[in-house]
Amino acid sequence: MRTLVCFPMKSLAKTYMPTECESLVAESAEEYFRLAKLYQPEAAVLFSEMFDEPVWEWLPRVQEVLPEGVPVIIVPLYKDESLIAKVKEETDPAGLYILPATLNQEEIREKIALILGVSQKSEELPTAKGDGIVYTLMSYGSSGITTFCINYPILLAKRNPDKRIVVLDMNAQKPDLTRFFKLQQHHLALFRPDLLEMRTAAARNWERGCKQISHMPNLYYASATCSWKSGEISNLLTALRQQFDYVYIDWGYCFPETEALQRLIYASDRNLFFVRADPFGIENAKAWIHAWAERGVEYQVMLSHLDKGQTYRIGEGISVYGVVPRISDTRLIQSHRSHSVLVEEIFPPKPYVTSLQAMVDAVHADKGAVVCR
Repeated sequence: MRTLVCFPMKSLAKTYMPTECESLVAESAEEYFRLAKLYQPEAAVLFSEMFDEPVWEWLPRVQEVLPEGVPVIIVPLYKDESLIAKVKEETDPAGLYILPATLNQEEIREKIALILGVSQKSEELPTAKGDGIVYTLMSYGSSGITTFCINYPILLAKRNPDKRIVVLDMNAQKPDLTRFFKLQQHHLALFRPDLLEMRTAAARNWERGCKQISHMPNLYYASATCSWKSGEISNLLTALRQQFDYVYIDWGYCFPETEALQRLIYASDRNLFFVRADPFGIENAKAWIHAWAERGVEYQVMLSHLDKGQTYRIGEGISVYGVVPRISDTRLIQSHRSHSVLVEEIFPPKPYVTSLQAMVDAVHADKGAVVCR
């Protein structure tokens, strides 16, 4: 791929580039604009340190001199990263990718290869054996979504080795899943330009942007903590359905009720509302679920933190997807600090594992909702 690189040292520029790229190097901003007009490259990689003008002036210009649709990858300095992201957000240019400023040389090269699709790895798109199912998980907070997303997909992947499963952390306020699995370098927001239209979204191999669990080849995790637009949500879910059998989205807090959240709720196949097994939690959940029922959206309850022998009453017209018993705070803290997956421990909390396993069996048998005691 013919790629124009704007970098201060021609001898070092190619060390940042994939070997599959035929790189032409501009050692100044002025030379970049001249070479871009002259050679019309198939891609451009620009280091922000090369531009002395304000970001809002040079960022729009770098694409104007290129053919329409040519991808532009920006490698920012720390001081430029937030401002470049802000200008991009306001102008919404197509085909403009911004790498994190925290990447080292090897990581920059890998991300460029990933975006341009020039890696030696096969680019054959993975496909699920049918339309994937999207589950959106949300709550009023502190109801066990992250713990569920850490443990349940492991059991589901083991029970269904022929199914492809992806779990996304979209909880921008509290990205615990991202921290637990260290997903900072597996962030789907890097590929936002691909989500402007469905054709480019479907052409992206989303598996390569995710982190594959080493001992579970059919299970993937990714961070997606971002201020998504509603159209991006729709295209992302459509693309993920084509490449995965099960898609679990940890949205977290269901407030504020943004446009993106509403689109996610309507686009999902199943909306699971995690509720703590206490009167206040149940009453608030009932109000939320009834309000959405009036808009034609069905919710199912995942009741968590249930003590042994505790009774609960959800109310008529509300479906219970599952009931998860309480895990002691000490056990949870210890597990999270040590990055230990409960269901894989030598002595796991048996009631908790049993409840998750019952849900896995129900999904495997395609039964839908299940109540676990």
